[in-house]
Amino acid sequence: MTEAEPRRTRKRRQAWRTIELAMVVLGVGLNVVGLAIGLERAGALRIHLIEQAKPQARQVADNAGSLFDEQVKTALRSVVEAHRLSKSLPDWMSGEALWASDVPSWIGALYVWEGQELTEYRPAADQPENLTETLASGLRRMRLTPNQVELIYQEVGGERWALALLRPPGAADMIVVGQVLPGRVKSILVEPLLALTKGLELVPVGESDQPWSQAMSGVMREWKIKPTAEFLSDQTHSAVWQFVSYFGLMLLSLITLLAAMWYLMRVTHREITLAEMKSSFVANVSHELKTPLSLIRLFGETLQSGRVRDEAKRQEYYSVITRESTRLTNLINNILDFARIEAGKKEYAMEPIDVGEVVRETYEAYRLELDHNGFTHYLTIEPKLPEVNADRDAIARAVLNLISNAIKYSGEECYLDIELRKDTRRGRHGVLISVEDHGIGIRPEDRAQLFDGFFRSTDKRVRTKRGSGLGLVLVKHVIDAHGGHLDVESRLVKGTTFRIFLPEAQARQAARETISSPVEKTET
Repeated sequence: MTEAEPRRTRKRRQAWRTIELAMVVLGVGLNVVGLAIGLERAGALRIHLIEQAKPQARQVADNAGSLFDEQVKTALRSVVEAHRLSKSLPDWMSGEALWASDVPSWIGALYVWEGQELTEYRPAADQPENLTETLASGLRRMRLTPNQVELIYQEVGGERWALALLRPPGAADMIVVGQVLPGRVKSILVEPLLALTKGLELVPVGESDQPWSQAMSGVMREWKIKPTAEFLSDQTHSAVWQFVSYFGLMLLSLITLLAAMWYLMRVTHREITLAEMKSSFVANVSHELKTPLSLIRLFGETLQSGRVRDEAKRQEYYSVITRESTRLTNLINNILDFARIEAGKKEYAMEPIDVGEVVRETYEAYRLELDHNGFTHYLTIEPKLPEVNADRDAIARAVLNLISNAIKYSGEECYLDIELRKDTRRGRHGVLISVEDHGIGIRPEDRAQLFDGFFRSTDKRVRTKRGSGLGLVLVKHVIDAHGGHLDVESRLVKGTTFRIFLPEAQARQAARETISSPVEKTET
């Protein structure tokens, strides 16, 4: 891979980070806009809910006015009839029984004016001395249409009286006067109508008109209808809850959308990364195949031509051909194994094996290359290692991949130490294989992807070495398939140690437990 390719990869990743940041900013921006719209809609909703009570207030005012007019007309007409009838009855008979039931309790004093004469039917509770003269002088100037009710306010004795006047049909010289008591009209006539509604009350005209008010007419014009504080609070709460529901749904939708976008971006990013890794894999494998094939062909043709007459030189050429053939075979086996693993068709021929013997054979196969590359190398095998139930070839390839990596990423200090010893992990006995080098080490940020297929670090020290990115994947799969554990310990520039734990064969493990059980019982 050229130096420009990692640069392009970095640019792509930076572009994806920019897109992800833009998604976050977009989400926050949409959230803020949604919040502002929600608050504005909540305010508008509150006003709308409060305005819904206006028609009820208007209806109450209209009904109160109509009911007032109707009851006044009925009461005053009954007084007219009683007055006319009283003229034809003996003095000892009272006409009050004829009209008293039709007069509402909010009408106080009652009078009948006939030209020059004022007849009093019900005196006022606190009647002023000059009441008769005041009414007579005022009523002389009144000109009413027959059957028309008119409400006037008259100053009588320093007090303001509300008077309802009616001119009966066919009696041009007669006017009936009733004193209206506004306080009683409020409690007897208007408030029962308000009780049928919800959230409305009567307040004096002097109070604020916020958020709105409905004026009353006639005798109640000093009062107005307004929504109650409890009603306003209820509508505010309703608007707030609807806003919270709206905003919650919007936020949930936004989170779902962002999560879906994030997941799509991640999947796309993963696919692009995988495509880049596969492309890099093809390029690296092509080079890995080309290099040993070229060397094999070059040295084979040189030997075939007979130009090399020195036996030591010929042996050197033979060793190069053998080494490159081994490397080529290992690469092809890795690719085939990975293909089988990806297809789910990889199978292992399990049998009890001597792990020490397998590792020794693998180590001996690489001894010449280790010496050729100037390595200081050691193999330490603890005696009487337990047998392991494993696939001989698979374990050999796993160890071979670790040795190959140690050679490839050796750095300045060429060192390799392979150690096998008995160990116990999680209550199971087995063999621990340690492969230690003093190479370039593994960066902490690469640990999470170390065993991912096709992965190769962006570290320049790694990029300078050719590789397929499959070796450690295969090692991990082999060890997992054998029920073992693979651990890695590494420090930059200080080297890396891979530790493979393989549990001993089950039959031997069971025999050991059987043998140890009676001893434990005896001690007990």
